[in-house]
Amino acid sequence: MVEKILSSSDESWKRVGKVKDLLFYPLKSGRAQSVTQCLFGEYGISVEEAGNFCLKDRMFLVYNHKTGEFKTGRDYPKLLTVKLLAVNEKRAKLEVSGISSIEFDLPMATDDTVKIVNCSMWWGEPVKCIDCGSAASSWLSKFLLGCDEGLSLGLCTSNGDRRNVTGGSVWERHAQIYKTMRNEDTGLFSDLASYMLMSVSSVDNLNERLIKPIPVSQLRPNIVVDGCPPFAEDEWEWIKVGNGVILRNIKPCTRCTMVRVDPETGIPDPEYEPLKTLRTYRKLKNSAMDVLEKHAPAIGIYCGAYQTGSACIGDDVYAYTK
Repeated sequence: MVEKILSSSDESWKRVGKVKDLLFYPLKSGRAQSVTQCLFGEYGISVEEAGNFCLKDRMFLVYNHKTGEFKTGRDYPKLLTVKLLAVNEKRAKLEVSGISSIEFDLPMATDDTVKIVNCSMWWGEPVKCIDCGSAASSWLSKFLLGCDEGLSLGLCTSNGDRRNVTGGSVWERHAQIYKTMRNEDTGLFSDLASYMLMSVSSVDNLNERLIKPIPVSQLRPNIVVDGCPPFAEDEWEWIKVGNGVILRNIKPCTRCTMVRVDPETGIPDPEYEPLKTLRTYRKLKNSAMDVLEKHAPAIGIYCGAYQTGSACIGDDVYAYTK
């Protein structure tokens, strides 16, 4: 079936919209960055610019330097305001509007002096990362904790270190319900999948119900599609976009309290919006999924890459029709 879809003719695909925006997050739980074009790789979006090192989606993460536990905007909402940028081929920068930024040298996995750290992730699986040094650690600790130490910044070791999420009970429970999930769908340090897609109309539909509308970046998609009805993406099993990219819908993107956080201020909404409104009309209809996801509402879809390539804003988006 998969081979049939990957080799199917253009007549088998129905145009469903256009790419409105492309977003990626070099720092896990960090500030969104919008790009006009990018590569769609096995591990997620990557952006190559002349003179800079290649930034990849969620290639950096914040972790507790004593326990190795990864940290996100669920733990520290202000983390969502932190932007990670490439300075050149060997240096990166952390910045937040209104405070001093910090530049640091990128650690190299081939350097015998680098510190390799074992971190624990969302599925409970261990991952290795490279500690990015004391300057980044101190800056993050001061900004998020108000003290000089406690948190560190980690960089993915290499694309060759594929995470294995299949060994634990969390995976087993999900795989029983979501039959198309693969270990290959995980990104570098993303919670679950290497891509998340949603439509403009789905966000508009939500905003029509809110007293205070939210930006699309608050919902943290990678691919934003324009020109389709609200929540049409829920039904797209296979998606084709750009220059040869083929993605597969692996599960709904269920939402946690992190969507409460304003990405401009890092402050959670005291009324629990938009989560409260999503709960009124976007709970999963499948009862087994609803129980598994602890009745969390969904907006957007998680996707895995079956064929890599490139895409840019304005590209047509197609869904496979049998």
